Amino acid sequence: MNDFSHQITSYIWNKNQNHAIPRYPRSVALGIFDGVHLGHRSVIFNACGVDLPDAGHAVSTVFTFVQPPSATKKEAGALMSAKQKKAVFKGLGVEEWILADFEEIREYSPERFVKEFLHETLDARRVCCGFNYRFGRDGSGNADTLRALCTPLGIEVAVSHPVSIDGQPVSASRIRRLIESGDIQQATRLLGHSFTLDMKVVGGQRLGHLLGAPTINQPLPPGFVRPKFGVYASIVEVDGKIAHGVTNIGVRPTVGSAEPLAETWIADFEGDLYDKNVPVTLIKFLRPEKKFNSVAELQKQILCDAQHARDTIMGKAVSGIRAVLFDFDDTLQNRPVAFMRYCDFFMHKYFPNLPQEEANKRKQDMLVRNNGGYVNYMDYFLSMFEKWGWEEAPPFHYIFREFQFRFPEYTQLFPEAIEVLKKLKERGLLIGVITNGPSLTQNRKLDVSGLRPLLDIVLVSGDHKVHKPNPEIFRRAAAGLGVACQSCIYVGDHPVNDIQGALGAGMKPIYINAFGRDERPENVTEIMNLNQLLDIVDGSWVG
Repeated sequence: MNDFSHQITSYIWNKNQNHAIPRYPRSVALGIFDGVHLGHRSVIFNACGVDLPDAGHAVSTVFTFVQPPSATKKEAGALMSAKQKKAVFKGLGVEEWILADFEEIREYSPERFVKEFLHETLDARRVCCGFNYRFGRDGSGNADTLRALCTPLGIEVAVSHPVSIDGQPVSASRIRRLIESGDIQQATRLLGHSFTLDMKVVGGQRLGHLLGAPTINQPLPPGFVRPKFGVYASIVEVDGKIAHGVTNIGVRPTVGSAEPLAETWIADFEGDLYDKNVPVTLIKFLRPEKKFNSVAELQKQILCDAQHARDTIMGKAVSGIRAVLFDFDDTLQNRPVAFMRYCDFFMHKYFPNLPQEEANKRKQDMLVRNNGGYVNYMDYFLSMFEKWGWEEAPPFHYIFREFQFRFPEYTQLFPEAIEVLKKLKERGLLIGVITNGPSLTQNRKLDVSGLRPLLDIVLVSGDHKVHKPNPEIFRRAAAGLGVACQSCIYVGDHPVNDIQGALGAGMKPIYINAFGRDERPENVTEIMNLNQLLDIVDGSWVG
């Protein structure tokens, strides 16, 4: 389950220094990608993992702006930092990020942009955009213009359809409005990831210490979205672990602040976080910002907010179940079937003339050696190729990269998976996935599957550097949903990673045995298919 992570190369484009960007075949995602929300993911997905007819591959590239056009509008605000954006790009398989100053390129006509920039400078072989993409002077070009200009140059164009949630297209402006109105939970659904403030901690007036509730202060940078002023339940990552917190966004009317500030109290923490970037994830809006008559009154309210936040995030379990979380492989998807489909692709590509009987033996060998994905992939491929005597095998890094992109394309959900998740949501339950595995492979599976718009939270161990059965990753999921672990069911197939991990976090585990294995953990409910889950979780369980 290794994650041989690639690095993203970044370039700043200048029209007077085209030579500063090396020219080689690229597949380019075009857009602003503010927030890298669910709609953006589909555009970037189409640009990554593109193979060329000559058996090479097009470098997966994102092209955007240092200062996007929206930055000139007073009401617009960034939804994430460049560091956060780069991390999401990496999980999608982006290899290169090219940025341009908007002023450098805004006067380019659509024709000049395609010919001089995409074709001559970048050597784009494929370009991908959203249905509402605009480019060129005064936004005169659209997706149809792009296709008309690119096709004669041999550049393929892929246009993504809108992704809709609750009957409306997902967009950065819609997400921004939700954050500005305090609806963080709905904004998180549309983003497909948490809304997190990852900013440097600065010194303050140390009033928190005087109040008996020390806090960290993080000024909101200019041009960043302004969440609704008020108090939020939050989770804070410190030293690889999360703690619940209370975050006040605003200008602190009782004691005063010159600029908008995120001030966060962290439960059960003592230490020095000055000058460090501390990720603070907003979970739920608790109350508007308020001016108190005295510091003593403020202190009393802080303690009240702290208890409210603790109850929201870690808290006392309410009666009944509020969330159902799932493993992915062998729980929501039939991984052996998906892997055999990948094996078919592999044998057809590299051994097209092999007798069918021998090809079938090798595919079975690939499946058995893969051990459900619990392998060191370098050893896996090298030992297999050595057994086959495949002396002309491509370099390992090429084979592994191809595997990361191609295997997810054969994702095979169990037939009832989507319908069961929809029915659970209809009953008012929150839905999520916690899965071990490399960031790129697992995220791509979830995008291919079509599940992501149904999910309220996704945690991939490769993104969080915390792996099942560590209870920490289960706690993070519950905290991100704003529910107690005791109010969560976790459905998984692995007796240790899934069942023991969920138990360790205080969740209620259910063991799914879709393949008739003799591994049932003691004293744990067992189901053979996902439909049986509906008989266990009925509407009366919802808290």
